[in-house]
Parts: sequence; structure tokens; C-alpha cells
Amino acid sequence: MSRTLLVAVLALPVALAPPVRAQPADVSASTTPSTAATATGRVVDTAGRPLAGALVSVENNPTGVVTDRDGRFAITAPVGATLVIEADDHEVGIALVTGESLEVALREVGAGETVEIRGAAPLTAPGAASLDREELHRVPGTGGDVVRALTVMPGIVNSQGPLGYSGVVIRGASPQDSKVLLDDFEIPILIHNIGIRSVLPIETVQSLDYVPGGFDVGFGRASSGIVAVTTRAGDERRHAQAELSLIDGGVLAQGPAGKDTRYIVAFRRSMVDLVLPSLLPSDLDLSLTTVPNYYDGQFRLDHRLGPRWTLALSGAAATDTLEIYTTKDTSERSKRFYGHTAFARVTGSATFHDGPWTAKLALSGMIPKFVNEAGADQRVSAVLPAVTPRAEVTRTMATAIGLSNVEVRAGAEAQVGRYTADLATQREDREGEPVAAYDPHDVSLQYRGTFWVPDLAQWASVAADMDPAIRLTLGLRTDQFTRSGEVAVQPRAKLEIKLTPTVTARLSSGAFARPPEYQSELLQAALDAERSTQHIASLAYEPREGARLQASAYYTDRSRLLARDEMDGALANTGRGTSLGGELLASYRGGPWFGWLGYSYSRSTRVDHPGDVSRPFSFDQPHSLNAAASWHRGRWQLGGRFQLYSGLPYTPATGAVLDSDRNLYMPTYGAPNSARAPLHHQLDLRVDYAWTWGPTSMTAFLDVQNVYLNDSVATVTYGYDYTQPSAIRSLPILPSIGVRGAL
Repeated sequence: MSRTLLVAVLALPVALAPPVRAQPADVSASTTPSTAATATGRVVDTAGRPLAGALVSVENNPTGVVTDRDGRFAITAPVGATLVIEADDHEVGIALVTGESLEVALREVGAGETVEIRGAAPLTAPGAASLDREELHRVPGTGGDVVRALTVMPGIVNSQGPLGYSGVVIRGASPQDSKVLLDDFEIPILIHNIGIRSVLPIETVQSLDYVPGGFDVGFGRASSGIVAVTTRAGDERRHAQAELSLIDGGVLAQGPAGKDTRYIVAFRRSMVDLVLPSLLPSDLDLSLTTVPNYYDGQFRLDHRLGPRWTLALSGAAATDTLEIYTTKDTSERSKRFYGHTAFARVTGSATFHDGPWTAKLALSGMIPKFVNEAGADQRVSAVLPAVTPRAEVTRTMATAIGLSNVEVRAGAEAQVGRYTADLATQREDREGEPVAAYDPHDVSLQYRGTFWVPDLAQWASVAADMDPAIRLTLGLRTDQFTRSGEVAVQPRAKLEIKLTPTVTARLSSGAFARPPEYQSELLQAALDAERSTQHIASLAYEPREGARLQASAYYTDRSRLLARDEMDGALANTGRGTSLGGELLASYRGGPWFGWLGYSYSRSTRVDHPGDVSRPFSFDQPHSLNAAASWHRGRWQLGGRFQLYSGLPYTPATGAVLDSDRNLYMPTYGAPNSARAPLHHQLDLRVDYAWTWGPTSMTAFLDVQNVYLNDSVATVTYGYDYTQPSAIRSLPILPSIGVRGAL
């Protein structure tokens, strides 16, 4: 961390800490109320249905308020006070006033011994956003998919293809600079290779948190942002559902397994491989020996072990396979292309809570496998099984050294992996490099072997209210990337200032690091981690519960970026870059309406080697606009979404020279990423209709992307001799029709 940044952190520590969560009664009893506030929230039953007419009162105060038909309430209460919630035929609930909106789930009398208290997720960083499962379903143009719902977030690159390899593209940076987390642990892929669906069905997801930068010290190994997906526990009532569409079909079952145990299990397979063969012309010079197909599955088991311990076991797996011959003759190995991707992750966790102490212990294991074969000579086979133990302890205190609502956290994890690879292939194209001429006999990148990749991390943070309107968090994370012997020290600070009861300013500054682990980076042991220093400021206006308007500005300085040496082709940490921009996000959740408006402007540029001319990142997207609205009443749900965004940059070819020995045209290119695809815009619509069929709840849906057929240019490619450019266009229209039944 530079001296300038250190001075900035010490002079103006900037932070947003998660407010102290709602605690059971034994915690609130030791909490001293601090400042008056209007506590807002919602009372529901354990199935998520609103409870109207529930009485909400401050402890030891006989007067209170009654929830409306949507289960919502607003009551004047000091921060730190205990709320008591009572409803007919339900057990009494208790919640702690934190200044954030609460959601309290009451169990029916006799349904169990515990009362579930859920706090509405506060913003974890400036510019962050969150969608719960119901909202993920309601975003039009997504086909009910997590990945497509993610594209409404400001700062996410919109493209007509996959969002980017194993990660997502955030604020113009490379996709490998960000991480996707499933219940706090990384997963190697978010989308199936076909590029249409994510590996996680929305029905198994509790929430999706998008943190474009400035994330907590508990997470690392990323220099841009993170997407954190949290799975959900099964319902209290046993039931099952099935869904079938032209894209895929799936089944899900959930419910109780005894008094203190709940389960949820889901399985899904693609329908593309069943439909596609009938759509291909019979005279097409192509043989699909294995039609593109995918499978995925998830499970979660939750068990309450006494009053203090909660145990959870969850897992997710996915597999994709494709084999294709660019000829009818399947004996010609030179015309064969084969791809297989698979991963499985299983996580066991134990959460302990007793008064001011909370601890979470977890052990997670993952096995990812990637196989690609092209022609008779080229192959890529890589397996990287890894085991990750993780532990974190939190201690809350009402007051300490003159501060209030103090939260002290400390944690550690170790990710130990064993990488086995068999490579004989053409050198991959790196960030900013134009697509090289394809030579099926080029096996210049070769490796066969096994090595260990053990990485360690520790973190600690302290959060406290400096006064009733100011909350500060200071944290430090260290990562030891043992393959290179590097230690990355990453101080981070966040500040939250409550300017008025409805306006909050949030500031953040910190250091982040991404280890070299993408494609051939692992083969060079001496490479350092890529670094970034992020500065973010945001202003949020929340005039009422469910309505939020936030504006953010950010500047990111990137260093030690990996770039290829033009002489010997080796990678080195010679690059630098910057990302800057602003984002505006307005959201509304109220009654039958859900609305979302997001706009971002950004510029992400980099220099690969000292003295080079600055160029845009390959995923730089200056303008992005997303406007969505959904209305739900009775059996009907209607929604629409409009998108407008800049095209992605590309490197134009200026000519080609024939290499007679290889019988290939070798292209010459202009300045890297000096051309850009045109602006893209589209309208998406979604209609859902629900009804009952005997004991089964049915839902039919039609989700149509790009309804007015705007097949704009996604990128530009060239013919074999590079004399004529050819546009690769987006899909003119993509309908998703299906039906879902729940029993």
C-alpha cells in the first residue's frame, strides 16, 4: 500500500460496516439504546407469507402498532431497543432495532421451539446491491435465471454471449479479476458453456449480493468485485415442484426431516440437446455426435443442534459436454472439437451463537475438471481439487473505550489445491490481444505434471459507532500465495455517515489482490498477484421502506497486471491500469410493484508494458442503462425491461501475410482495442399466469428477450485471409416458454 493511500486511510478512514444484526432476547438485554429512530420492517410466517394484524411494541411498553395487510410496520424506537412481535396462533418474536429494516418470521404455535429473525440486508459496500429470490424471479428478460438477473446491476458488462469465463465482468475489468461465491466459497463457473443458463436455479437461491468493489476483509483473491450467492434452507412444509421449458427442465423437493431438520434438493438438465437436432438442416456439413447438453444439481441440509448451534451441509455440481465434427465423416479427427466441463463443491458448516459471541466454522471441498480437444493434435485437460477450511469469530459489545455498537471480527482460511494438467495446445489469447490465426497443428504450449497450490489468509476488523450518526470499520487482510512466496497485505477502511434519517453517505478505500490462476498463469511459479487500490463514494436516499436511490463514484488504480512479453511469450507483472466512473441505481419495492433503474458510465484502460500507449480493457463499456418494472396482482405477473449499452472494443485487422510453410494467413492488426462494436438496445417482456390444478399450484410463463428483433453487432471477425470483416450478431429474439408445478 502506497504512503499516499496510508495517509488517506489514517486521515479519513472510510467505511461501511454491516450494522449489528438482530439478536435474540439475551443479547438485547445487555444492549443500551442509543439514538431514536423509526424502526421499520415486515412480519411474515415461516413460509414467507405476510402476517396482518400482528402487534409490534417496544419491550416494557404496552403501546404498539399493528402490521398492515402486507405485514409491514413502522414504530418509533431507540436504536438498540428490543421489539416484541405478537400474532394470533403464532409464537412471540423478538428483534433488535439496528436502524435497518427488519424481517421477522414467526412460527405457528406447535410448529417448533425457535423464532427465526431475519434482518433486511443492509448495503455491504458503497455501490452494492442485492436481490432476493422473489425479485430474481420478477426481473423480465432473464428467463428466471440468476446470470441474466445479474445483468441489471450497474457496472456489470452486458453482452450477447456469456458474461465472462469463470467470473463476471465488473466495471470493465477482466472477468478473472472478480469472484463468484456460493455460501462464502468460490465456484469455478457461473454459467453453462452454452451461455444461456447459470449453474444455479433461482429456486435454490436465497439472495444474490452484488459488491462491485470495496468488499469486506473476509473475502479476497479478487481485485475487482464479487458476486455472493446464498442458498436457502428448505421450507417448513414438505412439497415438491417441477419446471419444463424449451431450454431445460428441473425438479425440486424440500421440507422438514424431523423436528429440527430441513432439506432442499434440486436437479436440472438441458432440453437443447433434444430440440436442436430437429432444427438443423439435413444438408448441413456438420455432425453433432454429442449435442450440447448440461446437468446441474444442488442440495442443502440444515439442522438445529440445541439453542446455540446450527449445522448445515450443502452441495452444488454441474457438467457440460459437447462433441462436434465440422464434417459428416466422423472418422476425420482433424475436424473434431470436444469440450467437457464439470465441478462439484460440498460445504459443511457449524454456526455457534451465545450472547455477544458468534462463531462460524466451515470446511469445503471442490473438484473442477476442464477438458478441451481440437483436431488430432491439440488437447487441454486440467483438474484442480481443493480443500478449504474457514473459521471466523465475532464479538459484539454495546460499549467499549467510549464507542458504541462495537463489533470485533477475526478469521482465517486455507485453500489447498493440487493442480494436474496435460496440455498440448496453441498459446491462449490474453486480455487485449487480438484473436490469433488458428493453426490446428500448433502445440507451442505444452505441459504435463502435478503440483500443489496452498494459499493462506487471515483477516481482522473492528467496527464501531463513533457517534449516533457515524460508523467506522477498519480492517486488515493478509494473503500468503505460497507458490510464488508472496505475501499480500491489504488494509481496508469504510465509513458510513447518516446525514439525515433518510440520507446516508458511504465511503470506502482499500487494497485488493488476485493471485495468478487463470489459464496458463499457474504454470509460471514466480508470478506475483495482480493488485488494485479502490476508492469508492456513494450517497443513498431512502425516503421509505422499499424505495432507494443511490449514486456512486469510484476510482481504481491497478498494478502488477499480467501481460505477455512479445519476445519470448512469457507472462510478467508489467501492466498498469485504471478504472473510473459513476453509477446511479433507483429501486422500488412496494405492493404489487417492483421497479429498477440503473445507469453506469465507466472508463477502464491499461498499459501492458512501460512506454506502451494506453488502451481500453477488452470489456470496457462506457455506457450501460437498464430499466425494469414488474407488476404482480392475483394470478398475473407482467413485466418489461429495456437495455441500452455500448458495444465492446475489438482490434481491427489491417491485412495479412501468407505463411506458405504453414499454409496460413498471418494477420497484422491495428492498435489494440481501437475499434468498438455499435450501441446495442433491446426490449424484454415477461408474463406469468398462476392457477391451481387439484392440489398442484401451476405457473405458466413466457419470457421473451429482444422482442423487436434488434440483431446488433456483438463483435467483428474475419475470413481466412483477413480481407473482409464479418459481423457476429446478437440473437434477434430469444423466447423462453415453460410451465412450473408445485405440490
